[in-house]
Amino acid sequence: MKALQGFVKVWDRLIDGFMVLAGILFWVQMLIVNIEVFSRYFFTPTIWVAEISSIIILWICFLVPAWVLRKDAHVRMDLVLQRLRPKTQALVNCITYLTGTLVMLIVAWAGLMTTLYWIGNKTPTMLMLPRSPIVGIIFVGSLLFAVQFFINAMIYVEEWRTENIKAHGPGEALSA
Repeated sequence: MKALQGFVKVWDRLIDGFMVLAGILFWVQMLIVNIEVFSRYFFTPTIWVAEISSIIILWICFLVPAWVLRKDAHVRMDLVLQRLRPKTQALVNCITYLTGTLVMLIVAWAGLMTTLYWIGNKTPTMLMLPRSPIVGIIFVGSLLFAVQFFINAMIYVEEWRTENIKAHGPGEALSA
């Protein structure tokens, strides 16, 4: 568990960095949309804001989920889970997070294949941007999400194994 704790400290900083990047992209998104609104009324409309804005939205959607999962802030249906013994809860959570890991690894693989497929191609828009960096975030974000799912699963494995059950989300287990 000590090796996992060292990795998680570095991982948390990485995820925080991606969250900062998502926040910056959010502010850029607001700025360019305001530039577009302003320029439509007073000058000529821009040709690039809609395309860049849609790319930023895609990137934000794939940068944020791992951070949210680390904070244990995703929506949960835990009505049945709360009625189980704490050790059984830890086991069910572990299985759930391992399933999430597998699903996100499949999505990451599909994202990687899509990114590789689009290398050298450009978007069919006015800006003609390269496609692979745009869709590459699907691979990166899904991989980040899969790793965070796996970290959470390992935390619950440790809780189940040692019967050191705490009333917390997985993100709080390693910081104590």
